[in-house]
Amino acid sequence: MSLFDAITAAAALPRERSESLPAGAYLDPAFADFEKREIFRKEWISLCHVSQLAKPGDFVRVDLADEPLLVIRGKDEVIRVLSRTCRHRGMDVMPSGFGHPDEGNKRVVLCPYHLWSYDLTGKLVGAPEMQQAEGFDRSEVCLHAFRSAVWEGFVFVDLSGEAPPLDERLAGLKDRLLGKWRMAEAEVVWSAHWECAFNWKVLVENFMECYHHLGAHRKTLEPFLPAKGCWTEPFDPAFSAMHLPLKEAMQEEIRQAGTASTAFPIFPGLGLDDCLEWSIYLAYPNGLFFNAPDRVYWYRIVPTGPATSSLLTTMLVRPEAKAMPDYEAVLAREVQAGIDFHLEDMEMCTATQRGMASAGYSPGRLSHLEETIWQLQRYLAGVIGRAGA
Repeated sequence: MSLFDAITAAAALPRERSESLPAGAYLDPAFADFEKREIFRKEWISLCHVSQLAKPGDFVRVDLADEPLLVIRGKDEVIRVLSRTCRHRGMDVMPSGFGHPDEGNKRVVLCPYHLWSYDLTGKLVGAPEMQQAEGFDRSEVCLHAFRSAVWEGFVFVDLSGEAPPLDERLAGLKDRLLGKWRMAEAEVVWSAHWECAFNWKVLVENFMECYHHLGAHRKTLEPFLPAKGCWTEPFDPAFSAMHLPLKEAMQEEIRQAGTASTAFPIFPGLGLDDCLEWSIYLAYPNGLFFNAPDRVYWYRIVPTGPATSSLLTTMLVRPEAKAMPDYEAVLAREVQAGIDFHLEDMEMCTATQRGMASAGYSPGRLSHLEETIWQLQRYLAGVIGRAGA
């Protein structure tokens, strides 16, 4: 049976008989190339939050599926996703591994090779010593712009330019579940970049299931978000969602008080029932959200190879949180708590990837608390079917 057939067969199993995928789904270079071509170059991929681009010239640098990208806010306040490839001789103007920051502010986009320069829309504004190039007209030269969209405050890119409209694709996720946080009004107050020795799906699967609270997070998350009570929304081709109720004693305290005691201000779109749980969401393929009443953790994971990936972790809160008299101390405490449970995940994901390469690995049965993994398999099967693979 081919790997494509094996993934399709796993996705076709009823949830009660679901099992993990063959190791090749996390190791095979040909399948990784397939995912790069059919997922990361054809789907809407989340890149950053608008608060990371607050002022004209603010940028975020991202490498995605062999495309060097620059997400930047222009003087016209429009956010664009531009290629970082200079239109002169093809240099990546901010190559990875040479000290270029992942975020910052620029007045112009400058290619360090021959000092060609572009404005914040990507238009060429400077090209020294080109006066003898017959017929050269710099007004006709511009960095390539990719199709992009802002959804709930997050910037997405469609490298193909042919994906269905993002608002239509994620309408159910926004209207039924995630929109109540009004995340466009939030701000990224912490971010960290991690180079990971595991396949991107290993992180997505770990992020989306709460079964591992019993083991990996037994001292951090399990005490207040017990795995046993968690439940998953029915499968949707565009997204996956899981609810993580607080332990019963904490829920009862909130009901009696009529409000929740939180570290940061509660998002104003939430009601009392929303304060009784946390929740996790996946906008396929890589839009990962871990939501509490007073914060949102957003992760961006992109593959860099069959068994490696690049991960950005962030935390967003309401802007009024910064007016808290003890904001800096509270932020430091909550960031450290987020890092603590993330490091637990990093150990599990790295060790899982190593296990995939072992002769001792074979697909195992999944718990009902891992239904989101089965849903991801159904998403992958849909991609395989669409591609005719």
